[in-house]
Amino acid sequence: MNVRELIKRHQGIEIRVSAGSGSRDDPYVLEKCDVQEAALTQMNLLRAIGRGLGELWRIVEWAPCSIGSANELIRIDTVRFTQMEIETMTRAVFFDTRAVAGAPHRLHPLICWRGPAGTPVLPYELGWLHFDKVLDNARSGESFDQTIQYSGAGAKAAVYVYKRSGARVAELERAATIILNLNPGIVDPWPVVEVGPFAVKSFLLGKDLTMLGVAVCDSYFVKVRLTFEDDLKMRELMTFTLNVLVACVQQASATKQ
Repeated sequence: MNVRELIKRHQGIEIRVSAGSGSRDDPYVLEKCDVQEAALTQMNLLRAIGRGLGELWRIVEWAPCSIGSANELIRIDTVRFTQMEIETMTRAVFFDTRAVAGAPHRLHPLICWRGPAGTPVLPYELGWLHFDKVLDNARSGESFDQTIQYSGAGAKAAVYVYKRSGARVAELERAATIILNLNPGIVDPWPVVEVGPFAVKSFLLGKDLTMLGVAVCDSYFVKVRLTFEDDLKMRELMTFTLNVLVACVQQASATKQ
């Protein structure tokens, strides 16, 4: 059974890979398709592998190469939590994309969401988390309101983009009140902190830590809720993830000026 059949059977994901194991001598072979579909196939393949191994991962290099039949290389950093230790590794994955109409590596970083003018452009890979889906929360006749969801091993995030109505601090207080009311037993031992354009409040509920942040981007609020299994290493990884979102918001603001 090849990797395509394995991933289809165990995760229900269809990928356009006909052969290979991802090594330099046996790269994953992509079927004939357009460059966008090829890049998504590569990303979905890496994600399926990450799910199977129970690890967090992020791309640190996506570049052309010339090693045997491999012509693209994706290098990733991985983190896996076990009962005994935290395993970290850098892994190289090789691809044969010669049947593809274009060079997938040129699309990196992949974009998963573009909203109205003045809102940030969001990447498929938000730090150590990866895009799941978009939810449209606006009812008929209401202003723009969407949620972009991400997840990874032991962590999830939701980025909310909606029309601004009021001040950032008041919006954070409103969102924090909702969380406190919906989660009996949750505690908020830390004060509000500034992380770039975001005002951020953190909460603890059992083994989970939630980071709630609100930023103003033109005439919109950008709110983020990051929830993960609390651990010093996970705090480091999710802070990195938050900072990727910070850069997206700052870029949108700079472009608007």
